Amino acid sequence: MEELFVIIPKLPGVRVFQFSDGLQSSQSLADFCQQQGHYLEIAALTEPIYEEIKEIDAKVRLLDENKERYNLRSMQFDTIFVNYPWRELQNFEEFLKKNYRMMKNAADILLFCEQNELDGLTNTLERLNFVAINPIEFRGSVVLSAKKMHGWAKV
Repeated sequence: MEELFVIIPKLPGVRVFQFSDGLQSSQSLADFCQQQGHYLEIAALTEPIYEEIKEIDAKVRLLDENKERYNLRSMQFDTIFVNYPWRELQNFEEFLKKNYRMMKNAADILLFCEQNELDGLTNTLERLNFVAINPIEFRGSVVLSAKKMHGWAKV
């Protein structure tokens, strides 16, 4: 996953958020953010994932997918990694809307997907006001990156 860290801005005060799929991806992201001095928050959407990652040196919490907001204290993030298998979410569009609201303008979201999911996922992101949607080949699958649109779009 380290190859994707180039997407994280190289600026002071950067905030990174991850929806974790387990220890390996979260630990490598935590190590990188610690080296760079970035703030990192990691959310586990299931109890088993939380138990696996709770000792990582970052803000780690168990999060209910149906919660009204995912960000605490209205904090906004520069980069969001969705390593969690988003196909397992109860309402993926609502999930994206909640992420949109917690992103800074021009922030990036990265979704791990399969090649055959690109068109549908791209259409969903466009409908929800994400722009600059690009696939990145990654270890035999694809990561779709998208930016929060600048402006006043209501989501």
